[in-house]
Amino acid sequence: MTAASDAKQQFKNRLSQNAIVQLAAKLLYMLSRVGLPPIILAYVSLEEYGLWATCFIVISYLGMSTFGIANVYIRYTAEYHARHDTEAINRLLSTGLAVTIPVCTALLVLLALGMPLLLDAFKVAVPLRETASVLILATAAAMMLDLTFGAFNHVLIGMQLMLRQTTIWVLSFLLETALIVGLLLAGCGVYALLWAFVIRYLLATWLSARACYQVLPGLSLGPRHFDRSMLSLFYRFGGVVQVVGLLSMVLYSIEKVIAGAFIGVRATGLFDLGEKLPVMSSQVTSALNTVFLPAVTHLHSLGQTEELGKLYLKGARYISMLTGLIMGFLAGFAVPIMTAWLGPNPEFQITALVMAWFTLPFHTHVTTGPCTALHYGMNQPTRTLFYPLIQAALVVLLVGVAFLVLGTTIPAITYGVAAAMTLSGWAYMAYSNRVLQVANRTYLWRVIAPGLAPYVCGLALYELSAEWFAAAGSERWALLGRLAVCGVVYTLVTGAFLYRALCDWGEREYLRRQLGHTLGGFIGKLRGRTAA
Repeated sequence: MTAASDAKQQFKNRLSQNAIVQLAAKLLYMLSRVGLPPIILAYVSLEEYGLWATCFIVISYLGMSTFGIANVYIRYTAEYHARHDTEAINRLLSTGLAVTIPVCTALLVLLALGMPLLLDAFKVAVPLRETASVLILATAAAMMLDLTFGAFNHVLIGMQLMLRQTTIWVLSFLLETALIVGLLLAGCGVYALLWAFVIRYLLATWLSARACYQVLPGLSLGPRHFDRSMLSLFYRFGGVVQVVGLLSMVLYSIEKVIAGAFIGVRATGLFDLGEKLPVMSSQVTSALNTVFLPAVTHLHSLGQTEELGKLYLKGARYISMLTGLIMGFLAGFAVPIMTAWLGPNPEFQITALVMAWFTLPFHTHVTTGPCTALHYGMNQPTRTLFYPLIQAALVVLLVGVAFLVLGTTIPAITYGVAAAMTLSGWAYMAYSNRVLQVANRTYLWRVIAPGLAPYVCGLALYELSAEWFAAAGSERWALLGRLAVCGVVYTLVTGAFLYRALCDWGEREYLRRQLGHTLGGFIGKLRGRTAA
């Protein structure tokens, strides 16, 4: 009993640590990316920067071809590691590399052969074609390296060694950032971005492989480990995940596609601006979903259904609360936020409506992460098709109705797509609850309500401060100052409400201990420095 309790506690501690590490790393990554564009544009022409952006359009489509393979590595490594079956991991890795290396090599060859057509499609000027060819092929080669030998990274995730995996990722993107700045100062131009990108992936691949061999002494790769029976894992499980991923990618930006097709590229740009902050915010908290797939697989492999249900409910609850805390402020203060960011130009006023209405849809989408991890972890990937299929049907229905009522306008697309995303997300949650026999009433109170409460606080606080913001007019610095004050007040008030009204005794006790530990450590360090 003691050994079982210790193992359970270690599992919970590892899960909490992994979640915190993922969240902190994602925030650091976003901060490192925010400051780079102004520096790059000081040394690189806009045309060359456009070429670099084009590289990532190309590799994003190449990456889609192996989207499901990463989830195969994570899901089955978690299962085999829970059974202490290193030999099965050897077969999984060797078989996976036997699949991905030929596929990625063929994609690179096709890309090289089709380069003239690709450059014509992107209307690359003749003087820039040689540079464009080098940039695209080299970045694609680096991405293919990640799609093949990046398997070591997925193995670390499957073993729930998030601290090691995230440390490697952080070191690699920080090195990339430093190399970009250093090489730009050295006069390397746009090739500074390329060299930094390639070195980043080479380093990350080597460090991940090294870590895998350290934690798995019996790890071995080679043709002798190839297992034909494991091909079905990649073609069946991975194939379904691939289809779901492609559908999700299309639906994730469907409002921009509809806007471009029915209104024009100007509307597409306005949607992109209006959704920028909700999308970035959802990407921060979606980092928490990374920890659920290996954890769910581990519990399912050991037959711990009760613990699996607790993890599912708590994971969705904490993601919903954290995301709601961010989105509630964005929804309530959408108008002054967008005015402070983009200025008072009347052309951009519609972006505030777009942002306010898309906070809840992206919030809902992030909260479905534990549902998807549940189905993948239980080796039932076809269940996840429910989400994109019902969302696609609702988009067609609700946008069609909105067009009939409001005409072909940006608000019509906003209302239709936002409602479709939210309703399909809630339907997917209800569908997933049936799998674990979680009562929808319990889920509503434990997950949905804590996520919606911050929206009420945000809207109420904005109504109370509306005249104060009106007095600032369109003065951007004045608006930023008022937003900073309201942001602090909102965080304190909403956080206190969630703590007192919606957290149970165990959660409050945990938060008190963590806060006391953090403050105690800070005061101890401060006293030590004072004494010195």
